[in-house]
Amino acid sequence: MTESIPEYTFSKQQCPVCVGAGTRLMGRRGGSAHRLGLGIPSSIYQCRGCGLIFPDPMPIPSSINEHYGDAQEYFVEHSFDGKQAAYERVLDSFQELGANPGRLLDIGAGRGELLRAALMRGWDAVGLEPASHFARIAREYSGAQVIEATLEQRPFPENSFDAVTLGAVLEHVFNPRALLAEINRSLRPGGFLWLDVPNEAGIFYLLGNIYQRMRRRDWVVNLSPTFPPYHVFGFTPRALRRLLQVTGFQPIRLKTYAACAIVETRNSPVPASLRQLVRWSLRLGELAGAGTYMDAWAIKREPALFS
Repeated sequence: MTESIPEYTFSKQQCPVCVGAGTRLMGRRGGSAHRLGLGIPSSIYQCRGCGLIFPDPMPIPSSINEHYGDAQEYFVEHSFDGKQAAYERVLDSFQELGANPGRLLDIGAGRGELLRAALMRGWDAVGLEPASHFARIAREYSGAQVIEATLEQRPFPENSFDAVTLGAVLEHVFNPRALLAEINRSLRPGGFLWLDVPNEAGIFYLLGNIYQRMRRRDWVVNLSPTFPPYHVFGFTPRALRRLLQVTGFQPIRLKTYAACAIVETRNSPVPASLRQLVRWSLRLGELAGAGTYMDAWAIKREPALFS
């Protein structure tokens, strides 16, 4: 059976952080540049200014629902309990940083695990989720209000929230700078933002790209613009800090961590023969501050402090 490929429009892309900065071609990703032939080929570039990674041109899907498909299938490797436990730790960190339960917005609510954890902690939590399948499950699981829209489609009044969360969202967004600027407007002064994204400067990506060069391929393992999990922007610690700063946030904590799930899933991009080596490398990367993922906490600065 032939895989159905969603329709895309293609838009010229530049770095949204260092607008007008030069780029370097890293390689190709998807289609003939994927070992399983998933998606369609994309040329992957890196900004020479901040290190942000993105496809150029950018493939933009005609339908979000068709793009992401069924929520349960998309999250097939994730357990509800495991995700909720991880978000409990995020809420613990908010408390450590001085954020008491107040009004919280969860953008990209997914299946609702963070919303459920926040409600149980006494937060007045609301979610945004543009994919209808995901939004329905998030409402049922969390019991919270989940609005079927993006923040750009459903803006809130200024200073509406004490905290905003972006769990595994920013790498999917086609204009991350605009989203963070709108989040900043929606937060009260001194409000908190938490987000997590893959760390494209992590040792997994470094070793993966070296492996492709050893195979004499012009492929890269960064991003997945047209196949699951549909990552269209890749952040390094430098790029993420810079993006937070130019959108009015003060980064207060950023840490990288390893996650071996990337080699344990059924559709792992890592050949079985290399998985043990990758597991060791991930652990080493975590110790060296080059883990596969990043958590970041930031606080909204006073408007006079940024432009």
